[in-house]
Amino acid sequence: MKAARVRRTRNFPPTLPPTRFAPRFLLSLLLLLLLLSCTGAPPEILRVFWQLNLVEDREQNLSYQTLSLFIKPNDPDGFEDIEDIYLINDEQELFWRLDTESWAQSGSDQDVWIGSNSLKMPDGASFPAGEYRILLRDVGGDSAEQTIGLQLVSSREASRYLPKVTIGNREIQVIGEAPSYQLWVYDTNGSYIASFPASENPVTIATIIKTQPALQGGFRFKVYGFVENRNLGVTSGPYYTKP
Repeated sequence: MKAARVRRTRNFPPTLPPTRFAPRFLLSLLLLLLLLSCTGAPPEILRVFWQLNLVEDREQNLSYQTLSLFIKPNDPDGFEDIEDIYLINDEQELFWRLDTESWAQSGSDQDVWIGSNSLKMPDGASFPAGEYRILLRDVGGDSAEQTIGLQLVSSREASRYLPKVTIGNREIQVIGEAPSYQLWVYDTNGSYIASFPASENPVTIATIIKTQPALQGGFRFKVYGFVENRNLGVTSGPYYTKP
């Protein structure tokens, strides 16, 4: 989905670019919410998780930024009453929309989270700094809102935390400036299998095979690093190995 001037742990998922809205978009949206409002109880945003990410895609030979955004919603009328989530940057006139067809869902019962790891600016550019509104709507038009503040982290600045990965002597060595790294291991079909800490010592292929015998014929992996004080993740891969 490309931007238009009309008014947004596994394989790299398709990314969701933003839509640009016209100056009257927000007024139209508010009027729509009023027209759709009913007597049902409004939804709530109980918690919010967000994180900027730099992805180094070795298959496509490109790097781009994504934003992970997940919320823990509550709707007294039931989870099925939730219709969509908007992430809105009013200053830049951008918004992203997630619905039941496009959001990812994790957890169960009273601990359900919905959102995406794949929000993206056009061409993978850095997300603009500033205030972003999170709008949660239900099918009746009732809504809840919270805000988050993003600081500008350029892709060039984030790339300093990308790992250097060496495969040799039946071990995987990860070196980099991020405080911690993990191996995300997948089978040859791309299905996620397990993760292994990789910050301090090399990860031996024998260790991976011992815990996951089904990978004896080979596997692929990505390296994920996290920089807590920047709320920044970096991912590099996939890499391949054949024992």
